[in-house]
Amino acid sequence: MNLSDCTKADLLWIIKTMCKYDLSALSLQRALNDLEWEKERDRLARADQALQASSAAYQRYIELIKPYEGMPLTDVPMDVLKQADAAMAESRAANKQWAKLMGVKMK
Repeated sequence: MNLSDCTKADLLWIIKTMCKYDLSALSLQRALNDLEWEKERDRLARADQALQASSAAYQRYIELIKPYEGMPLTDVPMDVLKQADAAMAESRAANKQWAKLMGVKMK
């Protein structure tokens, strides 16, 4: 990471961090490394939240469909199907967000 890669907020964070150190080129590199680590940690936390949201939505889908297991689809009430479809759509959206944050290409 270089200073040219940083946003204004990043640069302010670097300056505050450098004030903790001795303001040398080494402290600048240390601050850049610390910022990169902070951003990576934030990205991983957001990915974890997306994964948990996907899992919770999928679990809701399973709970909605489980009582109708083995029955013809036409016997499942329409409101249950709509709720299950919404839960599955939410799970897929959260999973897509997780994949984007983690850099995983999905079909």
